[in-house]
Amino acid sequence: MARTTSGRQNVLAFQGAYHGMTLGTMSISGNLGPKNALGSLLSGVQMLPYPHNYRCPFGTGGEQAIDLNLRYIEQLLSDPESGITAPSAMILEPVQGEGGVIAAPDRWLQGLRRITQERGIALIVDEIQCGIARTGKMFAFEHADIIPDIMPLSKAIGGGLPLAVVVYREELDVWQPGAHAGTFRGNQLAMAAGTATLRYLKQHAVADHALQVGERLRSHLLKLQSAFGWIGDVRGRGLMLGMEIVDRDGEPDGQGHPPVHTARARQFQQACLQRGLILELGGRHGATVRLLPPLIITDAEIDFVATILFAAAAAI
Repeated sequence: MARTTSGRQNVLAFQGAYHGMTLGTMSISGNLGPKNALGSLLSGVQMLPYPHNYRCPFGTGGEQAIDLNLRYIEQLLSDPESGITAPSAMILEPVQGEGGVIAAPDRWLQGLRRITQERGIALIVDEIQCGIARTGKMFAFEHADIIPDIMPLSKAIGGGLPLAVVVYREELDVWQPGAHAGTFRGNQLAMAAGTATLRYLKQHAVADHALQVGERLRSHLLKLQSAFGWIGDVRGRGLMLGMEIVDRDGEPDGQGHPPVHTARARQFQQACLQRGLILELGGRHGATVRLLPPLIITDAEIDFVATILFAAAAAI
C-alpha cells in the first residue's frame, strides 16, 4: 500500500523486528536464522537500530541513546551521500516481541512520527503481537500519543479464530480492485468473533486490567531479579514482560552489562515447565524469558505464577 501510494520502493525497518515468515516480511525482520538459507530477499530494505536501553547499539542507553538514534535516522534521510533513496514507509513494533520484549521509548516514537510526517513517509506500526489491550492500552502506540498511517492487526483480535486486519488512513487507499487479495479474506465467522472480542475488551476495561495486573507481575519479577543476580534486566509493558538471563561471570559489554546466558535461560524454562508453568524464550540468542499471560489473569493467579518462578529459579 505504501509503495503504491508513494511511488517509492524503499522501506525502513528495525533490527530485532519480527513481522512474519513470508519472503517479504522476513526481509523487514531482524532474525538471521530463517534468512540465511534463502538468498535474495525483498530489495530496497534498510535496517535501522532500535532503541534497546539494556543493549544499546550506541553503547549509551537512556535519554542520550534516544537522541543519538533519532539524529542518526534524520542524518541518514537528509544526507545526499547516504545511499538511501527516499523510502515509501517505515515499519516498527512499539514493543518488539521476538526481539526480546523491548518497549520503544515514547519520546522516540514521537520523534519518528515527526520525521516521517515531515518527509511524507508512511509510518506502519505493527500491533499484531503487542496490540489489543496487551500493553495496558488498546494499542501500544497510544502510550506515545501518536497516530500511525497504517496498522496491521492479528492474533488476539480474532478471539481465537484466524483473523488479520489492516487499518489505514483513507487517503492511502489507491489500490485497484484485485490488487491485494487472498484465500481467507472475508471470513464472516472470524470477523464476527473479532467484533465480539473488541466489544468485550471495551465493555470490561480489559486494557486497564492488563495494566494493573501487569504492574503486579512486574513487581514480582523485580523481586526475583534482586534475589537472583543472573536476571540482568526486567522490561516490557502491561502484560507483555520479559527477563534477560545473563552470565554474571562473563565479560561485560560497553555498558557494563554481562553477556547473555542461553543455557541458563533454557534451564529456567524447563524448571518452570516441570512445575506447571509454560514460558517462551526469545530475544537475542534465545536468552530472554517472555511472559505473555492471558489478559484476564487475576491477582491471585499472578501471585501463584510468582511462586513458581521463585521455586524454579531456586532449583537451578
